[in-house]
Amino acid sequence: YLKAFSQLLNVLQYSVSKIYSDEAEHSGENLALQYLNFSDLKPLYNSAKDEKIKSYLLILTGKLQVGNNLFREAIVSFNELIKLYPNSFYKNEAELLISKMSPGNSSNVDDTLIGVMLPLTGLGNESLSAAKEILEGIKFSVSGFNNEREDKIGLLIYDTENDSGKIIEIRNEIAGNLAVKAIIGPVFSNEVEITLKEFKSINIPIISPTATDNDLTFVNDNFFQANPNFVIRAKVMAQYIFYVENKRKMAIFNSIDGYSPLLAAEFSNEFRRLGGEIVTKFTYKSGSLTSEALVDSAKLVPAEGIYVPLSDKRDVPFLLSQLVQTNVDIALYGNQDWFLAKGFETSPELSNKVTFTSDYFIEFNNSEYQDFNKNFLARTKIDANRNVLYGYDAAKYMLTVLRNISRNRENIKAKMQTGISVNGFHNNISFDQNRVNLFLNIVRYKDGVFELVDKFKATN
Repeated sequence: YLKAFSQLLNVLQYSVSKIYSDEAEHSGENLALQYLNFSDLKPLYNSAKDEKIKSYLLILTGKLQVGNNLFREAIVSFNELIKLYPNSFYKNEAELLISKMSPGNSSNVDDTLIGVMLPLTGLGNESLSAAKEILEGIKFSVSGFNNEREDKIGLLIYDTENDSGKIIEIRNEIAGNLAVKAIIGPVFSNEVEITLKEFKSINIPIISPTATDNDLTFVNDNFFQANPNFVIRAKVMAQYIFYVENKRKMAIFNSIDGYSPLLAAEFSNEFRRLGGEIVTKFTYKSGSLTSEALVDSAKLVPAEGIYVPLSDKRDVPFLLSQLVQTNVDIALYGNQDWFLAKGFETSPELSNKVTFTSDYFIEFNNSEYQDFNKNFLARTKIDANRNVLYGYDAAKYMLTVLRNISRNRENIKAKMQTGISVNGFHNNISFDQNRVNLFLNIVRYKDGVFELVDKFKATN
């Protein structure tokens, strides 16, 4: 769509035929309003030299912002057009659109704004796509909220550009705008760390849909992790095994690489804290598994299961083969990397004993999800995938918090820490005083299919 739109811009700029030019203008507007995001137009505007094209892109940007209830930003775009291009064909239309945005609409949106900080430019294609999908989920959630209520909530969308200098600019703007009650984002580790340090002096809740690193909540007292960190991931597995499966003796078989040792240590600490026993431990080096026996089946006799946190999904066929060769036939428990692994079919009986945690699980056959996806697809032309749901569920949580309270930053943070739970499509969300989501999905592999067993909430 973006490529087609760019080609229409060329026709609009260079065609000497008024018929072709008018058709390009009309088609370009329809295409942009149906299939593009206003952030798609920013690079085109920055690179354009022709005043007609720049003013055309500004009028379309404003219309897209109006369509997303971003009235404040739309007014800025229209005013920029009027100021910079006073002789533009689109000036009168911009003035008319400003006049149509009633004071009531503007004040309602300004009363409560949610800031969204995402890298919408400055990244590779895959990361850029993920950020835009997360944004679409956030916008869809807020739009649904606003359709049902009089006290509408607006979005201020900030492009961090994957740049620390830009993040500082955003901080300065938000610091002076008390209408911004909370921030959703950023999503990538480097930007999260910069944001948390730069925003320390601003007392505003920040919720990241995707950050997983440990200790981030210690960097900034206002930071909330909707995606559980590694400590919670290990705790959930330990508590599920202890409380739900009622097992008291476990073994651990972990890699010495990556985050596997961290998960193993946290699991061991939590399981023992609960009153369980770790009967034995084995380790291996990821990527170097051979036929040499690394597990002593005799030491596993008392164990009721083995916790096997992966650091590399490619190890799974070798791990299963290793365990089968040593006559291991007990339940296996793991982390999210098992979700992405292949090779279960090499050891079907043992594979059917694998249970693991995951921060996402989409029930595609669920009627509620199917209805949601149908509506989302009709509006955005994309499926509600994992990234979309990260954004949607984080926004849904924030909008739930904003209901029925005095909407200042302190009250919002306090309510978020009360343990309020919000059901999401990819995972549920609930925080306590530690500000890390306590929910994870418990997933089981059975006969070639992954099944959702539970959405389990840990206790601290």
